[in-house]
Order: sequence, then structure tokens, then C-alpha cells
Amino acid sequence: MRFRILAPLVSLLIAFLAAPGTAMAQGGVDWRERSTERFIILYAPGSEAEAERYAGFVDTIYEEIATAFSFRTATPLTLRLFPTSEDYYLVNPAARNVPGVVAHADFRRRELVVIIERTRQQSEEEVKNNIRHELTHIVAGDLSGSRLNTGFQEGVAQYMERPSGELERRVQSLRVARDQGRLLPWSAFDERGQVYAAPEVSYPQSLAVVAFLVDRSGFASLREFLAVSARSSGYRSALERAYGATPAELEAAWLDWLPSYLDGGYSRSALSSYDLGFARELVAGGNYAAAQAELASALEWLHKQAATQPPEVLAEAEALLARSEDGMRAEGMAEGARAALEQADYTRAQEFIAAARTVYGRLGDARQATVLALYEERAARGVQATAQLAQADALARTLRYPQARASADAAAREFAALDDELRRDNALGLRATLDLRQRLLGLALVVLGLISVGLSLFGQVFSRRAEAW
Repeated sequence: MRFRILAPLVSLLIAFLAAPGTAMAQGGVDWRERSTERFIILYAPGSEAEAERYAGFVDTIYEEIATAFSFRTATPLTLRLFPTSEDYYLVNPAARNVPGVVAHADFRRRELVVIIERTRQQSEEEVKNNIRHELTHIVAGDLSGSRLNTGFQEGVAQYMERPSGELERRVQSLRVARDQGRLLPWSAFDERGQVYAAPEVSYPQSLAVVAFLVDRSGFASLREFLAVSARSSGYRSALERAYGATPAELEAAWLDWLPSYLDGGYSRSALSSYDLGFARELVAGGNYAAAQAELASALEWLHKQAATQPPEVLAEAEALLARSEDGMRAEGMAEGARAALEQADYTRAQEFIAAARTVYGRLGDARQATVLALYEERAARGVQATAQLAQADALARTLRYPQARASADAAAREFAALDDELRRDNALGLRATLDLRQRLLGLALVVLGLISVGLSLFGQVFSRRAEAW
């Protein structure tokens, strides 16, 4: 049953909706008929435009509901469009005491009723929601063998609606009820009087309970709950069989979950294609860690709701997750390059840089190109300076000290520019050793020269003495 406003006298409506009678087909209205594939639309003279309006979408809504529940209720169904409240009251006098009724479903007649006058202020989506809501009542009744209790009937019917301004109003009512300690125990859902006596609490609360069950275990489990209800003694045993937990455990879990629902979770529905816009923005912006966290949560939910979510949404989420993971790997490689440069491991830094460029290139992400270029320049200079220091050592081994010293000087200057103090000191130490070796070698040459001169002079003296004899 759908209400434009939630009224405390709804329980009075139960009697006339449950009472048998034939007045529904009369009421002083000369009913005209407009048929669609799934519906017979009954309307009053002058309401032809409204009949055509409903004919344009009722079959589509039937397919929505049938697809979601994997169940096709028998057709044709009747959709009766009362032009005014007075026309409705002529058939249902007791409804005068229940303000705000916009639509209801008659299970026995398999008839949906809408009061056109009361839909004038509704949005197009809210008008369609009237049909979704009442058609769901009939489908849920069929699936549950008419054993689904009032609270869950209303909760499931509301869940099948599409988001509209009315949803925001319901959530606000539920927030007030929670804050005032007026939430109903789930056992109250079995009592029609309690449900309809406080619709401003029972309606938004029953919606939140169904949303919790879907969020917890997926829409397929909700379908199972409806089917199991047809074979169960009551909602308690049906819940336990469908969800593997006692009603008390589920109710406690729902209370823990409720704050997240009130804080925005109510906007997510298994029947709406999951909005990946935020994840796309995170990936496109290079915020890969946040994207990975967002997508991990999204995929967990999408897998639960695989029965109602388009497969292309799941495929896109998985592709975005793969990109975010690649991005995180690339960031890790860039960080590895930075750390390797800090440790003066220039060759390792070059390996990290090359790997990071490959992954970033695959992603088409050039945001780190400048940073990687700076890293690459620094790593290349470090590799070159290391090569110069090794060359200096090799030249020193072949006693080419001037060349070795020049290479050591060049390496020391480059390491100093790179703030690589350890290798700068190594290069300066090698240069000092080369200077010492060169001085020693020079001294040795001088000594050898002196020895050579001394020997030469001694030889000349000895030669002269020998000639004198």
C-alpha cells in the first residue's frame, strides 16, 4: 500500500480492503478499458491521457519486477485508475478516515488501484513507484503463498521502488524514530495493527530491514526468503532457513548496521546499477590506493548482488581494480627507485625506474614522468661516477697515476654533487693514495737516479785507477 503522507489511521483501511464485494467494478464510474501486453487498464471517461501515460510504462515495470524476482506473476493484471478521491470513496467509504492513500493492491482481484488526483504532486518516478510498489505486493504474495507478514510485505514493496524524494523523507522519519527510541521490534511486523498504526515508523523501518538483508546476503537470498516463507510456520523460521541465523541475531546485526544506512547507505540498491563514478575518478586522478579500497568494497557488494547487477558493471569494476593495482605497483617501483637512490644503489634505481615507466606507460599515466626523469638523471650520473672510480682504480694498477688521478677527481666531484658522501670519500681516498704513490714513485726515481749517478761516477773513478796501473 502506498501513501502520499503517512497517516496514523491506516489500520482502519484494513477492514474495507479485506472485505469481499463487487463495488470495485462499479462505484458509478463508466469504466473504459485500455489493454497492454500485461495489464488491463480501467479508466474513467476524460482520463484517456492518463491511461495512455500508464500504458507507456506498466509493462516495462512488470519486466523489471519479474527480472528481479526471477518470477512472472500471472497476467493480465488489472490497473484501475480512479480519477478523484470522491470516486474512490464511493467504492471504499471507510477510506475517508484514512487520508493520504495513493494506491493499493487487491490480492484476490489481482488488481492495482491508483487515485489519479493524489498523484498530481508526485514526480514521474514517484508515479512509477506506485506501480512498482503495488505490483511487488502481488508478486511477494504469490512467491510466499500469501504468508509473508505485513511488515516484510511493506519492506519488500518499498525496496523495489526507485530512489526519489520520498526516500529521503522516509530516512528522515526513521532517523527521528531511532533517536526517540521508537523503533519497533521485528516481531511487530507480524501485527498488521502495529504496522499500520505507526506507519511513520513501520514503513521506513521495514524498508531498512529489507535493505539490510539484501546488503548482508544479496537479493537472491531475499527471493529465497519469500519462497521459504510459503513453506514455513512464520517469518522466524523462514529467516533462519534463508539466512542461517536466528531472527534475534539478525535483528541485533541490523541495529549495528543501521547507522551506516542512515549516514548514506540508503542510497545504494541492488536494483540500481552500481555507480562506479567515484572509483573512475580516483583511478583517473592517479589515487590508486584509495581506488583499490573503494573497488574492493564495491566488488564484494557486486558479487553479492550478481543476480540483479548488470554483468558489464562487474566487468568494469574488475578492470578498474586491475588498473588501480597496476598503479600501486608502479608507485611502489617509483618509491623503490627513490629509496635505492638514497642508498646510492644506482644500478638498482635504474631497474626500478625502467619497470615503473613500463607500468605507467601501460596505464597511460604520465604524471610521474618528470619525477622519474629526475631519478633517471641522478641514477645515470651515479652509475657514471661509479664507473669513473672503477676506472681510476684500474689505471692505478697499471701505474698510470695521472690518468687514474683525473678519473678519481671526476668521480669525487660527481659523488659530491649527488650528496653521496661515502663514495665521494672513497674517491678522495683513492686520489690521496694515488698522490702518495706518485710522490713515492717520484722519490724512488730520484733515489734511483742518484744511485745511477753514483754508480756512474764510481765506475769512472775505478776505470781511471786501472789505467794508471
